Amino acid sequence: SIGITSQSFAQKGKKDDPKHTNYFLDVEEAIETREVVMEFSNGVSRMDFLKFKTKFTNNTNDFLLIDPSKFTITVNGTETHPKEKQFILDPNENTSKTIDVKEGANFNVDQLEVVLDSAFSRASVKGKPTGAGEFKMKPDKNSIMMEPFAVTLKKWRFDPKELSADFKIRYRGEGIGIVNESKIRIRREDGTVLKNTDAKDKLMVIPPMATKTLTVVRPFDKGEIGKGESVYVVWDEALQESDSKPIKV
Repeated sequence: SIGITSQSFAQKGKKDDPKHTNYFLDVEEAIETREVVMEFSNGVSRMDFLKFKTKFTNNTNDFLLIDPSKFTITVNGTETHPKEKQFILDPNENTSKTIDVKEGANFNVDQLEVVLDSAFSRASVKGKPTGAGEFKMKPDKNSIMMEPFAVTLKKWRFDPKELSADFKIRYRGEGIGIVNESKIRIRREDGTVLKNTDAKDKLMVIPPMATKTLTVVRPFDKGEIGKGESVYVVWDEALQESDSKPIKV
């Protein structure tokens, strides 16, 4: 846990004034483990809110799944939790988040404690392929369950010159959902498989019970697709799941 103390010289207004503002000292020493570094700064509070900035640095070659809603913030003996959504931090990357609390206590305090237990887990960048499926163009269905994913076709355009299709992908597992766009394939009616030439190399990662959108675009050379021919967007091996394991901070 960490303690954060207000700057007495920087307080504005009287303590019983709803607009009385506390400004907290930045935490001089970062919280550092083998997997993650956290730096706390820019803390400010009034009676009805508390917020501070946290910079997260991933020291691993894996994904980190971070859930700030599991931070326990104690003010005057009362425990509260932020309502921030969990997020994924890419390997060896960093990001800053504002932790914001607006309910559960009077935040007009001189000090507070933040406990970080159970807010962090780690998942390999190499997921295991999950359920497979394909969408026909012209579609005969707009949603397929490919457990633990639900994939929905939102809009599409297809002619002999180009295919463009927007998919909504919801991950329903408890680890990390991985979408490898480069493994999506386009299959012709005769079984010929076409590479997804415009696919991005970067993996799309999805936290538990979250949704992201992916657009598949595939231009066709003249004569590559016959007039009136259908094609299929094939998801085999494109959807992967990586189990997450809690880490202690």
